Amino acid sequence: MYSLFKPALFRINPEAAHDLTINSLQILGHCLGALKPMQGRACEVAGLRFANPIGLAAGLDKDAQAVSGLSRLGFGHLEVGTVTPRAQSGNPKPRVFRLEKDTALINRLGFNNAGIDALVARLTNQNYQGVIGVNIGKNKDTPNDAAYQDYVTCIKKAAPVADYISVNISSPNTPGLRDLAGANTILDVIKPVLEARSELKNRKGTYLPVFVKLAPDFGDADLKQVLEVLKVASIDAVILTNTTVSRDGLLSPHCEEAGGLSGAPLALRAEHCLKLAAETLEGSLPIVSVGGVMSGEDACRRLELGASLVQLYTGLIYRGPGLVKDAIRETRC
Repeated sequence: MYSLFKPALFRINPEAAHDLTINSLQILGHCLGALKPMQGRACEVAGLRFANPIGLAAGLDKDAQAVSGLSRLGFGHLEVGTVTPRAQSGNPKPRVFRLEKDTALINRLGFNNAGIDALVARLTNQNYQGVIGVNIGKNKDTPNDAAYQDYVTCIKKAAPVADYISVNISSPNTPGLRDLAGANTILDVIKPVLEARSELKNRKGTYLPVFVKLAPDFGDADLKQVLEVLKVASIDAVILTNTTVSRDGLLSPHCEEAGGLSGAPLALRAEHCLKLAAETLEGSLPIVSVGGVMSGEDACRRLELGASLVQLYTGLIYRGPGLVKDAIRETRC
């Protein structure tokens, strides 16, 4: 079915196509309600029970507009956001580019969102029975030395409507954000977030796990150092990876546009980071793998390489919603 609509979607501006998709899913969810996750390879991560290991990556539904509609695709979990304390419009348009020859996207959206209060309002009384994660970030105009305050604000407000919180310190589209993710600086954000978490409960009234999302562009030694720091800090999981600033081997027009690259060209790097993390963490922290998952076979391989959960985004743009069920079926092995 998606093959019939895809040519029309790809003829319009990619951000407009995204907005059309989210609005359509929002209407679908409003009319039909949420569905239970499709049963697959069930697992438990950070005390949360997942009906299957396939989830939606942050960035597609930034404002939690389409949770009920997206639930109907079968996902075991949905991660919404990135959300910031205050609403912000993001970077100037155009800011999303399709790289069709590479089966990829470049975006430089810049945490465009309606703010944490609007997201919480949408998720209040949400009856989706899968796992909901809320991905949090800082406002563009918040200096790095005060960034922790934005993350603390977001976790305090999001806790009652989330099953877990994901801390985004890895987007390349907010100036200076990745500076927070070095081994010597990451705890400046993570410690205050964990301290705030100690007094919070999630939407089920139980322990609120905190995941940390990292970039793919670390050198191996630097990534190992950051992972060791996070292991000691007692976070609950690490998400690898966000988009990349690398442009190696691309063939499409727009390939030199600024922003984060996602899709098929990210797969090898994401798998490398997953292998390195699995070796470094030795089972001490669960790993959520995202980046370049374009097929059910890709998802199955990520689990075989050590991931506990797998997230999709750009694969949905190119393969359509059927990718979700394909991945769930493939990962039942």
